[in-house]
Amino acid sequence: MSLFPAYGGGEPPAATEATATSSTAWKSNKSYEKEMPNVGREIIEQTHISSDDSFSSSGEEETPPPKESVHQLRLEFDARSDGFYVDKKGNNSLRTVRTLTKPTRPHYKRRLPHLLDNSQVQAKLWPRSKLQRYTKLAPVPSESGPTPEEIAKLQAQLMDTKVLVQREPQHLEHWLQLHRLLELNLDKANRLAVSEHQLHTLETALGHHPSNERLLRLYTETASAAYPASEVAVRLEAMLQQSPFVFSLWSSLIMATQGTMARCNVPDVLRIYEDSMRRMHLGHTDTSSRQLDTVDTDKIMLDLFHNCVLFLRQSANNNHVFALLRLALELNFPGLTVDCLEARAADELPLIEFEELVLQSGMPLPEIWTRVERLRQAYNFLPYPQMQHSSTDAVEGGLDPQRFIFSDDVCHYIYPLKAPGNRLQLLLLVVQLTKMPLVRSDCLAEKLSKRIDAQLGDSEAIEMLLAGLADRSSYALPPTDQDHDFLSALLDLSRELCVTPSFMPHCLGSDLYAATIGGLLLKCSEAFQGDEDKRRLFVVLWLRFQRLQLVLHKLTGKLTEQYLKESRSRIRKMFSLEQNRHVFRFYTELAMCEFEVLERDDDPVRAFSIFRTLLAKQEEEEDDVSFGSPDVLHAYLIYAEMLISRNSHDQALQLLYRICMGRANGRMCHSLDEITSREQINMEILALDGMPQEMPLEEYFQPHRLLILLRAHCLAWNLEHRSAETNVLLDRLLAKQLSFAATRNSERRRFFREQVLEMQLVLSQLRVPEKPLAEKAFTSKNQVVQLVEQGLHEYPRNLVFLQRWATFGTLQWHKLRARIIRTQAGILSLLHLVIAARCRFARILDHDQQQSHPELRSHVEATVRNRVLSMFETFLPRNTNRSEIEANQYQILRRNSLYWRIYLRCLSDTRTSFERSKECLVSALDECPWDKALYMDGAIYVPQELAHLQDVMIEKQLRIYALPEELNILRGS
Repeated sequence: MSLFPAYGGGEPPAATEATATSSTAWKSNKSYEKEMPNVGREIIEQTHISSDDSFSSSGEEETPPPKESVHQLRLEFDARSDGFYVDKKGNNSLRTVRTLTKPTRPHYKRRLPHLLDNSQVQAKLWPRSKLQRYTKLAPVPSESGPTPEEIAKLQAQLMDTKVLVQREPQHLEHWLQLHRLLELNLDKANRLAVSEHQLHTLETALGHHPSNERLLRLYTETASAAYPASEVAVRLEAMLQQSPFVFSLWSSLIMATQGTMARCNVPDVLRIYEDSMRRMHLGHTDTSSRQLDTVDTDKIMLDLFHNCVLFLRQSANNNHVFALLRLALELNFPGLTVDCLEARAADELPLIEFEELVLQSGMPLPEIWTRVERLRQAYNFLPYPQMQHSSTDAVEGGLDPQRFIFSDDVCHYIYPLKAPGNRLQLLLLVVQLTKMPLVRSDCLAEKLSKRIDAQLGDSEAIEMLLAGLADRSSYALPPTDQDHDFLSALLDLSRELCVTPSFMPHCLGSDLYAATIGGLLLKCSEAFQGDEDKRRLFVVLWLRFQRLQLVLHKLTGKLTEQYLKESRSRIRKMFSLEQNRHVFRFYTELAMCEFEVLERDDDPVRAFSIFRTLLAKQEEEEDDVSFGSPDVLHAYLIYAEMLISRNSHDQALQLLYRICMGRANGRMCHSLDEITSREQINMEILALDGMPQEMPLEEYFQPHRLLILLRAHCLAWNLEHRSAETNVLLDRLLAKQLSFAATRNSERRRFFREQVLEMQLVLSQLRVPEKPLAEKAFTSKNQVVQLVEQGLHEYPRNLVFLQRWATFGTLQWHKLRARIIRTQAGILSLLHLVIAARCRFARILDHDQQQSHPELRSHVEATVRNRVLSMFETFLPRNTNRSEIEANQYQILRRNSLYWRIYLRCLSDTRTSFERSKECLVSALDECPWDKALYMDGAIYVPQELAHLQDVMIEKQLRIYALPEELNILRGS
């Protein structure tokens, strides 16, 4: 045998076959084959086949192929038919390049790690420039760690602060400064030891400052970061033994159970609410608690009641919600029967028809379960009447036994209030918890819920954004294209995120839920038969809810003549009552309803005829005293604003002149100079000094004489092309009587300042024809932006300022986004940011509608999606570049299911994998394990986890209306 098998195996070939041997024999020699991965081997074999074909086509003799000793895998493609190679298996060795030298590696720099102010961006100098990219520089000292000199100064400051807290323990700032210095961990100790040191310091500080809100919040945050939830709960229970009337401690204890996936369980959370409510009801019973006699336990009970109902609503226990609301009204208003919150069989008949359609549709069982669950939740939200039934009778009768809610089941979560003055706030909370949007101003939001609680988050009802539709800030501005884009984006977002039961027209069962809310409002008005102002308040809210329903039906294209006729019949029936016939305010609300249902170019005959009738009646009386009442002035002002929006400026001016004169009958005026009416405004401003600083709740829903006179004067001056005098009057008022410093301790002045800022915004957008160029200075874009920015800075939850800021289509996106993030308004600011992104998307599509390129639409949709995703991921803890403001905002947003639901919806498209959506869902459930809406969205966007989601819902004892086993039987029957 030859040492070189490639040369014929040791025996020379025959002479006649020399040429053939030398040209073909080497191809069958296996010494040329090299061991390599399967993919490379398959490529070589294909190369051999192609080379064989080429040789055989040239007429040469082909040698038989050798036997394959190893079975080769069959390729998933045919190279002859496809003409290309499909790489089915990636080569991981090519994913990293280890031989690339350092100078040739690209250097990327992130110029804007997060949104900063312009001053901060200019002050931050980047150490490396583009010319020095490939040069070696000296290392720049890190900005995160302090230098040794700074550490020495901080340690000296720490020692001085420890001495100060021993000498002057009554100063709170010394304890807060000590807590901040201990947080720096200057000695590089164990993190647990630092936290324990901080907790010991805070306990000592609480001994000198009992029940201090700031110290208690720091204690809760420090304990939650250092210990598990069970240990935190034990510590908080010990703290509550010493301070039982601190709302933040109770909310922290509740969240230690409610906000932890391992401990969250509906009965366990309700047990804590039961203990807290009983403690508030008993009040000061021992010696230690009698020292806190100044604490109003009713206020704490109302806050706890609000959070308890919110928890029941989010966990889909709607039967308990309405049973608890009914019990709250009947306990605090003896003799009142709230039968409108009981289920009636006739109202739920459409549910059976809808269920039959779904069960016979042939859809997969998971889809059937999702749809039937939403259907039953939309119709079966009311509990059964409180009749004595056993569970056996209920099952035999085909009834749901969980809908039998008796007073004994919910009586532990509400008690009668001790002060009758707090009953109005209770009823407004009850109405607000039914998802009716009644809060438009920031001051009212502060009054009803004093702060955005970082522990429990904000409301998850998307319907709260619709408060501006029921209560307009002004009728003087005609609708614009920007308003149309905003309303379209708002309604689209509301359709996507609303949870049944809801009064939104696109939801099944919306008519039943709307009738329930309307009946509840009328029952609330009956509760205040002895107090006319409070009774009228709830009638006004009922009229606003009817107007909201009409507007929603008009915007969604569901407003029919039959529905309009039924609405007018309901309102006419309400006005036929004796106590409502002669109330001026009610007829003004009726005219506003008629005006809202009109299209842009329709003639408001009905609305204007109502105002003409009211004005004619007032002129016949010739009573200047009755004309000076705020309700009459409010009717004249609304009529004048509607005329301005319809360009009837001469008629509007005459009405404004009458308001300024204070007389219904007077001579025809041609200018405001003929009226000496500034004295009325000065008298109303001086009267503010004699009014109480705290403003009653009912006054937030009433017209105010000072604001009406100011608006009438300003509108008249603008119609006379004298806007400079308007600016002087309002600026002087905001700088003196309603200054920012004057509103700190006065709730009334703060509310008036908010309304005056809204008035300035309306006047800046008012377009008067034939207006001189010199008078247009105030309406410039920059000044309007500054005005809205000031309003958002002072009143972050004002829906008028938020809506106007979201409609700035030409403002740079990073400026718009930064301002809304800095408002610290919770979920409201984030929702308006999403709406702003959608408005810009709609505006771009409308601008390029003539071209209608699919590529452009896809590109714009991807841009909007990336913007929205960037907003959500800015707040997440994994973002290493988030600022302190963004971190604080996340503490509020993380407990709100709307934040996670929009985030999950944005992730669930063709560009995102199921794994990423699943990670988002797991993070959401970890933060809000009690919210059923998250589980229902997870069943849609992560369908492969439906069985696990159902198991978790059953484990947490969330309300499930349809069991999968039951639906499987019903589908097969």
